[in-house]
Amino acid sequence: MKRIAVVFEGNIYRQLGVFNAVINRVKHLQALQPPYSIDVFMIQGYDSGLNRWLHRTPRVDSRPASIEVDGITINVRWFKHRIIDSVFHKCMHRQPPVYLAWFGRLADELKDYDLISAHDRIAGTAASIAAERYGMPLYITWHGASIYTDPIHDMLRRKVTCELLHKSVCNFFVSKGLENCARQLTDGFPAKVLLNGAGEEFYKFDDETRTSLKAENGVAQGHKVVAFVGRMDAVKNVKLLPEIFERITQGYPGGIDFWTLGDGPFEDEVKQLFDNKNLNVKMWGRVPAKQMPQFMNSIDVMVLPSTVEAISLAAIEAVKCGANVVASNVVGTAEAVGVENTVPLDENLPQAMASRAIEMLEGKVEQQLPPEVSWEATAKIENEVYCKRLKG
Repeated sequence: MKRIAVVFEGNIYRQLGVFNAVINRVKHLQALQPPYSIDVFMIQGYDSGLNRWLHRTPRVDSRPASIEVDGITINVRWFKHRIIDSVFHKCMHRQPPVYLAWFGRLADELKDYDLISAHDRIAGTAASIAAERYGMPLYITWHGASIYTDPIHDMLRRKVTCELLHKSVCNFFVSKGLENCARQLTDGFPAKVLLNGAGEEFYKFDDETRTSLKAENGVAQGHKVVAFVGRMDAVKNVKLLPEIFERITQGYPGGIDFWTLGDGPFEDEVKQLFDNKNLNVKMWGRVPAKQMPQFMNSIDVMVLPSTVEAISLAAIEAVKCGANVVASNVVGTAEAVGVENTVPLDENLPQAMASRAIEMLEGKVEQQLPPEVSWEATAKIENEVYCKRLKG
């Protein structure tokens, strides 16, 4: 049986986004025949005492060596962020020495595998050390900010990212749009697109259950729910939500309940903007992952005005649960929700997004995911790539 080491950076206390994508990728790859033996390693950073004071981050007292999620054992490797590494990175524009030494020790744990599959730059750096040291093939999956944000604002990260793109036997991108972004950094690297999917827990409930869920969540009978799902920050462009919601109210004659699901630095400011427009919006804050299928089945339309989005896992999950999604046309959103359900990222976005949302509320849109947007399809392509190398 061939052995695969999967390495990613994550947070056991915020099991969202890449965390869930990795778990689903592993589950579906393990289900193939013949099966692989897959061990998962997660890098989780935490701040030293001085860094905690500077960044106002909480103390992390519990640091388990492993956790289990959906039957997958995750070996957690804890890395302490130190001031000296910040000085080397930010002031001297050099690779942090403690960081690299720690990654070298992690690399020794990966020496007995047939191949290494890493996710994004930090895990890719650790995995590349192991691959070079022990002669193993390296594959890297790129999910978003490591391509379209970090290399733009940080020249050291740009250099490292470009090197990793060329070291990888094959680079997997979660959208074609993200691959195009990478080719603006450098070119000539091998690549495949592996679109994200939605977990098995995300599916459309029966109408009676959906109606009951809405009532439990305080939605009046006959009202539609329009929601934003995601982090309340600049990348998600959440300061546009009050205008978008206001324009939907002005154009749709029926009853609407507006929701936001997610927390973040702009949460209080956006709430104030809602109040200024006299919009009654229920801001749920961070919702536990296990409750998301129920919330998604209460949503009729999801709006996603992001400034960048490799491919939105939340949008995919929403459509699987029967909602319609309208998104800004950035990077990979159209690959998930269809170009007809995206709007340009310009000054007319609030009105354009509201207009499409109203058409959805009026029942003029019946949205479905493309067949390639599934974990089964992703696992099949990933397996084909690995088999060529392992059999060779």
